[in-house]
Amino acid sequence: MAEHLWPLLQLETDSVEELKEGYRKVFIETYVQTAEGKPIEIHDWNGVRIHFNPRNFEHAFSESTDYRFGLGEHDIPLSIKRASRLLWIKEVLAASRGTIERWNQMRKDSRNRMKKRRVLLVVEERYLVVLEETAKTGQLEFVSAFPASSEYLEKIKKESVLIEIKKPQS
Repeated sequence: MAEHLWPLLQLETDSVEELKEGYRKVFIETYVQTAEGKPIEIHDWNGVRIHFNPRNFEHAFSESTDYRFGLGEHDIPLSIKRASRLLWIKEVLAASRGTIERWNQMRKDSRNRMKKRRVLLVVEERYLVVLEETAKTGQLEFVSAFPASSEYLEKIKKESVLIEIKKPQS
């Protein structure tokens, strides 16, 4: 795909560590709190509040070279493919462009507890935003966001229930 629905975020630094910190700063100041420390509230197109935790940056914007057979550990500390799309998350939640499918999924976590997830798929980009429902409050928390392979999309569709298709507004 030559053009994307939204622009990629490309930061320039002298080192990988500075680059990671630059993307972390953008993530926190876009989704968690302003530079002045004021909390940021993000809602999806249905008005549901999505909570973002600064700790989620590590998981959401790193990746594993062997996801299918690995232990869930991410061995690539900064995925440029994921990080360059971090501003897309708010666009997906607002359903600003593209066709977005909302899937519900039940998955076991590392402690073998069932977790309810909401997966938002931007069809044209094959881009996923993964949210998890908190057990205590039923609110949604951001987990991850990434471009998905065809195989992974098939897995999501096989293990999930399609709840809604949000078409672009004309």
